[in-house]
Amino acid sequence: MNTPPGSPGILHRYNARLVAFEHTRDGCPPSNTLFFIGGLGEGFLSTPYIQSLFAALPPSYTLVEILLSSAYSGWGTSSISQDVDEMAQCVSYFQSLRPNGKMVLMGNSTGCQDVLGYCSFEGSRPPVHGAILQAPISDREASQFIYSREDYEANNKLARRWVEEGRGDDVLPNHVSLQILGARCTAKRWLSLASPGPEHAGEDDMFSSDLDSGRFQSTFGVVGRRGVALMILYSGNDGFVPATVDKAGLVARMEKAFVDAGGQLSKVSGILPGASHTVREEGNVREEIHRRVIEFLGDIERGTVGNT
Repeated sequence: MNTPPGSPGILHRYNARLVAFEHTRDGCPPSNTLFFIGGLGEGFLSTPYIQSLFAALPPSYTLVEILLSSAYSGWGTSSISQDVDEMAQCVSYFQSLRPNGKMVLMGNSTGCQDVLGYCSFEGSRPPVHGAILQAPISDREASQFIYSREDYEANNKLARRWVEEGRGDDVLPNHVSLQILGARCTAKRWLSLASPGPEHAGEDDMFSSDLDSGRFQSTFGVVGRRGVALMILYSGNDGFVPATVDKAGLVARMEKAFVDAGGQLSKVSGILPGASHTVREEGNVREEIHRRVIEFLGDIERGTVGNT
């Protein structure tokens, strides 16, 4: 499958300085919207499957990629809370265009934190009907593939000291993140992602395998009580998940917290066999993610799951 070099669409300005890209095609205008939020360092068309996913969607759905302040190299000076506020502005904008349409959020990697935060954080935001978490991994657990234990602990110690000194919004030295991750990072955002122990209290720390049931109830459980339908697509061959993590068991714990709170879980939620972190694989693996997303969106459109 050859990925086209570009995609036709409409660039929408949803606030004074931020935009969203709506993929378009010929035919009747869509009535429903699938919003997509990528992971750290990503932006428009960065996720390998985004164009093929749009091509596979039924004509009743459009796909909108939201550009947040945290896109590309902006993640290190932003936060999940800021992302959620900007997402709310974007959803509100598109709800004004399609007031009777279904609204579904989909995140990849750190975009999953944004989606879960949108659906579970306190505060008032435009309601959505469904949420898809593709590759909801732990940045804390993934750090072992990027940093030595010694460097990781040293960075945590430095960031903690800066926050205690009131310098949480200051950018850490280049060797901490810029030279390794390609972006400057504040002490506060570092601690959110690294979420050092013993408390592991980082705002980004939503999917670690050692979190207790109470933590999952405070996120997935809240989503379940709010009536937002959920589908988890956990990549079976995710290179950022330690081999010691029981992927199926972890997903089951997340789903249990959601269902126990009254949530409506997709029938095709679960492990995506053979898939890497961003589903770079084509062929059967790519077709499977298309199939599951389409089935979930169809259920939402028919009103069999999610807020109606």
